Amino acid sequence: MIIVQKFGGTSVGTKQRIKSLKNIIKKYKNSDIKIIIILSAMSGETSKMLKIAKYFKYKKLKSIDFMLCIGEQMSVSLFNLLLNSVEIQSIPLISSQIGFITNNNYSNARIILIKNISIIKKILKKKQIPVLTGFQGITLNGNLTTLGRGGSDTTAVVISIYLKAKECQIYSDVKSIFISDPRICYNYKINFIPFENILELSSLGSKILFVRSIELARKYNVNIRLLSSFFKKKGTYISKKKKFINSMERTLISGISYTSNEVRITVANIPNVPGVLSKILGPIISNGICIDMVIQNSLNYFKFTNFTFLIEEFFFKKAIYLIKKFFITKIGGRVEYERYVSKISIIGIGLRSHNHIIGKIFYSMSKLSINIILVSTSETKISILIKKKFTILAIKNLYKIFNKQFSLKRNG
Repeated sequence: MIIVQKFGGTSVGTKQRIKSLKNIIKKYKNSDIKIIIILSAMSGETSKMLKIAKYFKYKKLKSIDFMLCIGEQMSVSLFNLLLNSVEIQSIPLISSQIGFITNNNYSNARIILIKNISIIKKILKKKQIPVLTGFQGITLNGNLTTLGRGGSDTTAVVISIYLKAKECQIYSDVKSIFISDPRICYNYKINFIPFENILELSSLGSKILFVRSIELARKYNVNIRLLSSFFKKKGTYISKKKKFINSMERTLISGISYTSNEVRITVANIPNVPGVLSKILGPIISNGICIDMVIQNSLNYFKFTNFTFLIEEFFFKKAIYLIKKFFITKIGGRVEYERYVSKISIIGIGLRSHNHIIGKIFYSMSKLSINIILVSTSETKISILIKKKFTILAIKNLYKIFNKQFSLKRNG
């Protein structure tokens, strides 16, 4: 049996923390379980290097990727020294050694294949532990690349796929996944969550796992277990298996997620004709700007319509520029926006068919005198847009309303 273990930046953040991880590894020393270790850079190292590049005003992504790859190599070197010092045989590896091939989209490279996975298999056969750099790959031309945000998680999942691992264990500084942000309200721990719901949580602002690694795990049926490097807890298990408790058709709410860096953009008084929305969104999407909560307000017999959507605050100025340049100046209309808004999402299963849930959301916001700017619904989420200053108040209230729905264990 094979288990892949990934340790994040906080887990290897200092030499003391690296040393403490030996107890997690030691329990597999005399067992039949074979483990592969994937490491991130030490906490803060990647940010330090990016600040240096910014200081020198250097923006060439190819060279920046070359520099960033140093962080994971340092972690692997130190971890290998630790394991061998406590008589655990390990072999340090960088991704290029196993042929971790990506495209040349530097800073956010996409994985093509692993050419030499046999190197890891040979190490495992000798009862040694491969310790591999996460977050990085290499092009067919031999240039180093990085995989972007959550790249080490993605590396761990891909290695799990190639080795048909029983599970991929992701270690970090949190005990497990919780219903809502534990910094905001006393919370419920999630023991099990299906891929569909963790995808929604991650895409809607929860920073538990990054969407790309979850999509791969779901596609290739890789079971994931989220664990803490510092607490002996069972963590959260993520799988395709579904667990229904008490009632077969019970509504299962598995999380409350939020993002507070949104901007609402409305392009108003535009011609109500086919193709007009493509002309607005085309330049935005082609510039890599993601949109959300898309709403068009019109009736068929109206000559003009309004079109509303959300983007991240980071892309606000660029999006406004693109709309004015490629649409307003050529076709007409006007652009309006509202900054400092938050999107709060209730995540679960079968939400759209349970009207009482959205009713409770609307009623709770009205009691708090919080205006709902936008609403979107699906089978797995209900999202509302409100002013940013009401975010914490709204989440606490929603948690209080729905905590009886949670078929989970209380966080100890």
